[in-house]
Amino acid sequence: MRSAQETLLEEGKNIGSGSSMDLDGLDLHLSLLASKSDLTKIPTSAARAPDIYSLANTGPSTSKGTPKTESEIVVLVDDMDTDMNSTASGLVTQPESEYPSGQESVANPKLLGFQESSRKSLGSSASAISEQSDLSSPPASPSSKATTPAHVTDTKESLETPSRPIATDVTRSQRPTPSRRKFNVRPRVSIPTDIAPFDYANQCIAAAEHSRLNPYALHQEEYSMLREHISHAQVTTYLNIRNGILRLWLNNPRIGVAREEAIGCAKDSRWFDVANVSYEWLLRRGFINYGCAEVPSSKTRRYKGPPKRKGKTVVVIGAGMSGLGCARQLETLFKQYAGQFQQLGEEVPNVIVLEGRSRLGGRVYSRAVNGSQCQRLIGFKGQRHSVECGGMIITGFERGNPLNVLLRGQMALPYYALRPETNLYDTNGKPVDAQRDLLVERLFNDCLERVSDYKFKSPPSKLIEGNRDLMDEGRDSASEGNKTIAHVEETTASMPQAAPVSEQSLAPQVNLVPVSTDKATGKTHVEPGTAAALKAAFKAKLMGWALKEGILEDRDLELDTAAKSPDVTLGSLIDEAITQYRDIIDLTPQDYRLMNWHIANLEYSNATNLKNLSLGGWDIDAGNEWEGKHTMVVGGYQSVPWGLAHAPSALNIRKDSAVKKITYNAEGNGTARVECEDGFSIDADYVVSTIPLGVLKHGSVKFDPPLPAWKTDAISRLGFGILNKVILVYQERFWDTSRDIFGVLRSPSSRHSLKQSDYASQRGRCFQWFDVSNTSGVPVLLALMAGDAGFDTEYTKNDELVSEATEVLRSVYGAKVPQPVHAVVTRWGSDKFARGSYSSAGPSMKSDDYDTMAKTVGNVIFAGEHTTGTHPATVHGAYLSGLRAASDVLDTMLGPINIPSPLIIPKESSMSLSSSAVKRKADTVPLSPQASKQARIEAHELAAWQHIIEKIGDRPWRPQKVAGNSYLLYSKANFDAARKRCEEGRRLGKGKPSPNEVRVMTSKMWKEATPEEKRPYEDQATEQKRVYHEKLKEWEVVVKEWDSKALQARGEWEANGNKLILEDSPFDEAAGRERRGQKVNTYAESDGSDVEMAG
Repeated sequence: MRSAQETLLEEGKNIGSGSSMDLDGLDLHLSLLASKSDLTKIPTSAARAPDIYSLANTGPSTSKGTPKTESEIVVLVDDMDTDMNSTASGLVTQPESEYPSGQESVANPKLLGFQESSRKSLGSSASAISEQSDLSSPPASPSSKATTPAHVTDTKESLETPSRPIATDVTRSQRPTPSRRKFNVRPRVSIPTDIAPFDYANQCIAAAEHSRLNPYALHQEEYSMLREHISHAQVTTYLNIRNGILRLWLNNPRIGVAREEAIGCAKDSRWFDVANVSYEWLLRRGFINYGCAEVPSSKTRRYKGPPKRKGKTVVVIGAGMSGLGCARQLETLFKQYAGQFQQLGEEVPNVIVLEGRSRLGGRVYSRAVNGSQCQRLIGFKGQRHSVECGGMIITGFERGNPLNVLLRGQMALPYYALRPETNLYDTNGKPVDAQRDLLVERLFNDCLERVSDYKFKSPPSKLIEGNRDLMDEGRDSASEGNKTIAHVEETTASMPQAAPVSEQSLAPQVNLVPVSTDKATGKTHVEPGTAAALKAAFKAKLMGWALKEGILEDRDLELDTAAKSPDVTLGSLIDEAITQYRDIIDLTPQDYRLMNWHIANLEYSNATNLKNLSLGGWDIDAGNEWEGKHTMVVGGYQSVPWGLAHAPSALNIRKDSAVKKITYNAEGNGTARVECEDGFSIDADYVVSTIPLGVLKHGSVKFDPPLPAWKTDAISRLGFGILNKVILVYQERFWDTSRDIFGVLRSPSSRHSLKQSDYASQRGRCFQWFDVSNTSGVPVLLALMAGDAGFDTEYTKNDELVSEATEVLRSVYGAKVPQPVHAVVTRWGSDKFARGSYSSAGPSMKSDDYDTMAKTVGNVIFAGEHTTGTHPATVHGAYLSGLRAASDVLDTMLGPINIPSPLIIPKESSMSLSSSAVKRKADTVPLSPQASKQARIEAHELAAWQHIIEKIGDRPWRPQKVAGNSYLLYSKANFDAARKRCEEGRRLGKGKPSPNEVRVMTSKMWKEATPEEKRPYEDQATEQKRVYHEKLKEWEVVVKEWDSKALQARGEWEANGNKLILEDSPFDEAAGRERRGQKVNTYAESDGSDVEMAG
C-alpha cells in the first residue's frame, strides 16, 4: 500500500513540489484525515479538531522524488493544462461496505451515548435570512390528514409549486410498501437536560441559521412535502425537531447523525415519524452528514436474501469541488441507504470519478513554489509553499457556508484571516486621500443602486412559519389543530374573490439595493430598501459632493431611455450614469481613476467587462452572502478537495481521463456511455456532469443525442469570463506588511482624460494586489488581471506581464523593487478543461437560466458553479451544486421520501395505550411496549405537574430582559424625524421610505448627534439595566422558594399512592443524563486568524 507521501508525489505540481515541504507532517495530517479507524475511539480533546500541525516537524525537509525548481525567474505558460495528452491510469477499486437498514430500527444505547457526548456545538452569530430555493418535492401521499384529518375533495385549484426535475427509475411496484417504522428510542433522548430550554432553543435556532435554513419557517420543499400531512399549529413542533437534528450535526460534524439520534429530538413518541421524515429530508438534501464525516453506524435488521441484480453505476465527470462533493455525498448516501437497495434486490451502487487532469481540484489549484532562496515566515504552519492560481478566498464561514464544516469542523486545516484595510495608490505612487476615495466610492455605489432599479424581480416565496415565541423558549405548540395546511389553503381559495393557493402565505417582498462594495472580493453588499429613491442632485449633496453652480437639488438622472435600449448592459448604463453625474458635480481625472478602480473591482468578481453583463441579472445572487472574515487556507486551498477525495475513504478516481463524448438516454431509463480521449469508455446508469460552462460553450465534449434547445440556449446566454493572475515570489518582503491588500489606480492612454470609455482597457491591469506571504510561507505578491485585462493576458508575452507588474510596484515602492526569483502567470482561458474562470450573467440571460442549467437531461445530471443561482462563481457554490446533484441521483433511484399516513398518531390513540379501561380502536397502529411505557411516564408527569400547579400555583416567570441600548431608545424616539428626512428629495413614484431606509437614517442621525443629545438615552438605558437586574435578583429568590415547595408537594403526592413503578430501563440513566447534558462549545471563527504569522 502506498504511503501518503507517494500519493502526494504522484499528484505532481499540485502537491509536494518544493524543497521546503514537510512531507512527514503532511503525511501525518492526511493519514489522520483518510484513516478508516473508528472515530469513536478519538478522545474528546481530539474530537475538537486539534492543531495536527503542531504534532509535525516544522523544519524543512527534502524528498528524493521531489523535483527541484530553478532559482531564476520562471514564468509558467503550460501549467494550465493547455495540452494534456497523458495516458490513463488504472481504475481504483473500492471495497463495498454494507450498512443495511430495515423497517424496524433498534437503537444502540452505547452508540447513542457516545455520539451525543462527543458532539460540540457550532455557536456563532445568527442571522434570520434563509436561503432562497426553488427546490420542492411532490407529496408522497395523497392524504391531507393531520392529527385529526379533514380530507378535502373539492377545491378551487391545485397547488402549483416548483418540483425537482427528476425522472425516477423505480416504479411503484418495485418500491417497498410504505409502512410505519418502529423505533425503540425514548423521546427527548437527544435533548440535554442540564441546560435551560431557552438555551437549547437558541442552539437549535443557531444551527438552522448555520445550515442555510430559516429556523422559524418551512423550506419551500418542506412545505410541498408536508402540506397535506400537518397543520399550521404543528409547524412549530416540526421546526423544533428539525432544528434539533441540525444542532446534533453541527455539534460534531466529524460523525454523521444516526437515525436514532434524530428520532430522539422528538419530545413525544407520536412525533417519531415526523422526526424520521425530517431526518430523511435533511440527509438527502445535504444539510447533514456531508463532507468527510464518518457514516453513522446503526443496528438495523438486514434484508434477507442475496441481491438479485448488480448495483447501478454512477459516473461523475470532473474532480473539482462539485464533482468530488457529489461523489463523496453519493458514497455516504449509498452506505446509509444500503438496506433499501437490498430490498430492491440490488447491490449498493458504484461511483466512479473521471478527471481529465493529472491532479485534483479543478479550478482550485494550489501550485507549489520553490522557496529555497526565499525568506521563510516564522510560525508558518502550512505543509508546503504554494500559491493560489484559481479559487483563493473563503468569503466568510458564518451563516451556512459548508466550507466551515469541511475546513474547520472536519479537516482541521489552518487558515488566515485577511485584514480588510486597503490602501489605494495613485499612478504617481502617492496614497490616495481616504476621504476622496470614500466620496467617489459613495458615488459609484449610488450608480449601482440606480441601475439596480432595472434588475430582475424575484417572485415571492411561500412563508409558512411556526410560533416564534414558543420556539425561542424551546416549547412545542400545545394546540395541534385538525386541518392540514393544504385543507386550509384550498378552502380559502374556494371562497369568492379569494387569492389562489399559490398567492397565499407569501413572504414579504424585499428589495435589496447595493450599499457598498467589498474591496477584497469585488462583491456588492446589499440591504433592504428602495433603489434610486432620492433625486441625484439631492443624494450627491447628501453624500458630501458640491453641486455645480446653478444646479438645484431637484436635478435628477434620466436613465429610463438608455435602460430600454435592446442592447443595454450593466456597463453601458453605469457609463451613462457617470456621464450624467458629470453635469451635476465636478469630477476630476483622479475621480475618474478612482471610479474605474471600483469598476475594475466589480469586473474582478464577475471575471468580465461590465459591458458583458446583464442589466437585470448581474447581481442575481444578492442577499446570499456569508458572514465573517475573508480567509485563505494556509498551505493551499487544494487541501480541501484532496480531503474530500480521501476521507473517510478513498474515492474511485480515474485521472488523465479527458471525456470527449457522452451518449445518454433521453428518456432517463437506459444506459449511458462515457468515452474518453485515451480510448477508455464506461457504461453508466447515471452521469453527473460537472463540466465547466466554458467547456460546454466550447463544444469539445459531444452529447449524443445533442442536448435539447432549452439547455443549449441557456448555455449560450450565460456568460463565462476570465480572471488571470500574475504571481511574483521574492527573496524578501519590501512592501508594507501591515496590509494584506492594496490597490493601484491605472490611467488611460491620456492620463487626464474625462471620457469614461477611455478607461476600460487599462483599469483592470494589476489594479489589485494581495500579500499572500502568510498563506504561502514565503514572500509573495499576487496581482489581478480583471475585465479586459484578463482576456489580454491570454495573448500577452510572459516577460511583458512580469515587467508591467514590476513597474507598477516600482511606481509605489520605488527603484528598490527587485526582480522576482520566481513568477507564475495563469491563463485559464487557454486551459482546455476550464476555458475560463467562472460564470456570469450574460447580456441576454433570463432570470431562470441558472435553474435551467441545473435541470436533468435524460440520465445526465448537471452540477457546477454555473448551476446555482444563489451562489454562482464560487467554490462553495460548486460544492453545494454537487450535494444537490447527489440528492437528485438518489431520488431518481429510490423515489421520493415515504410519508406514512397519518403522519402524526392522534393523541387519543397514544393515550389509550396507557389505560386498560379505554378500548383500543381497530384502526390504531399498535405501539411497542417501550412506547406504551413512555406514555405512562408522560401521563404520570402530567398528573404530578397539575397537582403542583393546583397546590402552589404557576412557577414564576423570569423577568423579561430589556435591551438597555441607548441607540435603540434614540431610534424609537426619533423614528418620525428620520422618516421625514428620508422623504426629503424623494423621487416621484418611489412610495414611502421603507423601514430599513428609516433605520439607516436613524443610524446616521445617531452618529451625527452630539454627546449632550445622546446622554438622556444613555442614562435611560443604564436605568433600565439597573431595574432589570434588581427584578432578576428578586425572581431568583422567589423561584428558588417555589422549586423547593414543588419538590415537597410532589413528594407528598407520590407518598399518597401516586408513585410510578416501572421495570428496569435498558438505558443507563446516568450515562443518558451525561450524554444529553453536554454543554455547547464552538469551532466557529474567533477574532483573529487560526494561525499567527511573523515576518
